[in-house]
Amino acid sequence: MTTSQHDNEVDEIPVFKFNGKVYTTYEEMVSAKRKRNQDMLEASGLLKPPQPQLYTTRVNSNKRTRKKQAAVPQQPSRRSSRFSKSEKPNYKEVSTFIEQKAGAVKKRPRSATESRIVSPSPAATPVPPAANSVRSICIDTKTLVLGEKGVLGQMMDRTGKEFVINESFSLAAFSDDQKRLAGSRLSFNKYCGVQEFKNAVFLWINLGSKDNPVVNDFLNDAQQVSWFGGSRMHDESPVIHKLLKMGRQHDDKGGNDEPHSDIILWCRRYQSDTKQFTPYVCFGRLTYHSHVPQSHPLKFIWNLVDHDRLKNHSDEVVRERFAAFTT
Repeated sequence: MTTSQHDNEVDEIPVFKFNGKVYTTYEEMVSAKRKRNQDMLEASGLLKPPQPQLYTTRVNSNKRTRKKQAAVPQQPSRRSSRFSKSEKPNYKEVSTFIEQKAGAVKKRPRSATESRIVSPSPAATPVPPAANSVRSICIDTKTLVLGEKGVLGQMMDRTGKEFVINESFSLAAFSDDQKRLAGSRLSFNKYCGVQEFKNAVFLWINLGSKDNPVVNDFLNDAQQVSWFGGSRMHDESPVIHKLLKMGRQHDDKGGNDEPHSDIILWCRRYQSDTKQFTPYVCFGRLTYHSHVPQSHPLKFIWNLVDHDRLKNHSDEVVRERFAAFTT
């Protein structure tokens, strides 16, 4: 073997470079890097130990010391005038003096009759409805019930009052209101048993529910129906006045013309098998028959104007539905 071949076979010594310097071992290069990092941290001040916080006791030089006063013997605050041999105080004179100073005026005592009289509270001023409120909308009830797309005897496609309100608005609201509220969400009270429009009223009735404190029912071969006002309604409630006025309007017309009313009846029935209510069904217009004043809740009996149309409807489904709801 030649000398040149032997030199090629000798292992080359590894060289480690860092920061312009050459190190023969890896450990030396790592130590150089660590020293560089240490120097940088010390130069930045990050390695300085935190200075301990010195707590000093705060001395209040302005602390005031209370001087104890010598106890002064006191006489008992209450002593009998018999033992003290002093004149009795005249409390009436003191009271009169105070009234004169304050300018007090004695009120005349109420008689027994006046005490029993309770002054009536002033009537609350009606709050105008919001722009999107159902109470600001006029609706053509005859078109809604008997029009080309009338809903007499029809069950709504979906449950709930909101669907009824929106469907009625699209079918029979006056054109001005439809333009004014196009694309708006209508506002109404879904928890109340009555819904006012500007010129009409919807009455909501639940049938077959065991949870109702009152029982609504159809009477006189389904020509009449009972309805109960809400817990806060009384004889002087504005909505009750409106119902009485609208329900009695047909009495003033006279003649043989068919009575018309802007009070619309919507019913839904509780299904015991599904434990849910059906969608609402429109059973037409109502006129006033009677009610029980000062009852709580107020009880009304209404006449079904469209009874014969429902009972003799050309659609068999409507006839069967009316019979199922009213029996």
